[in-house]
Amino acid sequence: MMDAFVQTRSRLKKAQRGVALLMVMLLIFAMAVIVTAFAYTMKVEGRLATRTQSESEMEWMGRSGIEMAKWVLSLSRQIPGEQTYDGLNQFWAGGVGPTNIADNPFEGVSLKDVPLGDGTISIEIVDAERYLNINSIATRNPQLLELILQICGAGASDSADVSTAIRDWIDPNDDSAMGGGAESDFYRMLNPPYVAKNGPIDDMSELLKIRGITPRLYWGSRIGGDGGGDGGGQSVDSMGRRVQSTFLGQSIAGSVGLADVFSAVSSGQVNINTAPYPVLVMACGGDENIARNIQEQRAGMDGVDGTYDDAPARGPQDIARLQGVPVMPNQGTPLAVFSTVSSTFEVRVDARLGALSRRYIAVLRRTSLRDMPVLTFRRE
Repeated sequence: MMDAFVQTRSRLKKAQRGVALLMVMLLIFAMAVIVTAFAYTMKVEGRLATRTQSESEMEWMGRSGIEMAKWVLSLSRQIPGEQTYDGLNQFWAGGVGPTNIADNPFEGVSLKDVPLGDGTISIEIVDAERYLNINSIATRNPQLLELILQICGAGASDSADVSTAIRDWIDPNDDSAMGGGAESDFYRMLNPPYVAKNGPIDDMSELLKIRGITPRLYWGSRIGGDGGGDGGGQSVDSMGRRVQSTFLGQSIAGSVGLADVFSAVSSGQVNINTAPYPVLVMACGGDENIARNIQEQRAGMDGVDGTYDDAPARGPQDIARLQGVPVMPNQGTPLAVFSTVSSTFEVRVDARLGALSRRYIAVLRRTSLRDMPVLTFRRE
């Protein structure tokens, strides 16, 4: 009897020790889970803190790139012989820059992969005056707007309605014009509903919200029909605009889109030295012969913009030389729309810091050599 009691007691002690050991193991496991979770949380918080710091540093790099662009644009206007014009052969535009002066201020300067802190930045500058101003054309020259819409593929029967809808979008009231106009009462019936801007267009993408403007009309042949596609992979710059050579020597009817010829932020005049071929055609009232002559004259003997033999118009008196024929405004070509200078610039800064990369876009207005306010700044 005593032996049975001792054995039972021994078994109970072993069981108690087993339970105690199991409890200790569970406690250790729980502590390990807690420590692992805490370590993971700290790691995530550390990464978030690092990313936040990196994002701040990346924005600082982007803004530094904008300041460098300001310096380039200011210095470009101080180069002897180049104070009266802006052209594609100049350094800011990616051209060869000044070659006939002994002291080139851009000697050894690059806008690509510029070292900055622990990273690099690349800068691209595009003047907005190479495009027609959509707000100016819509309010001051509706006939030209209709012509542009027709060339872009709207058709003669629809161009007047789309032109009216654009003017309704811009005008400050909610009174719909006759014909194909559209105000807030029309847009509220859409899904999702929205209202008319009733103010100047600030971003070109607003056009896609206006009645009658399809993706095909906006993008041109870059998309196949009203749906999608890439239109054959035509070359575009980093701003998303098709490059000059895309239309060189070709008819633009039916292939060009509104995004190729308009800007929302330019001063209103078109820089004859930087405007791409489709814009020249539109500004010349649809006359492709005059537009082709302008492009050939300014490009020089090699036929390529931005090289050593460019012959840009250096002042208003030089515009007629590029046109090649005397044209008066009352003959259908808006001669007054041309200028030789640019004042509004879109600047894109590609910032790279380690494995991170960001793009920042700003719009500058050059009012003087020292005054160049930033109108907008955003991360793409």
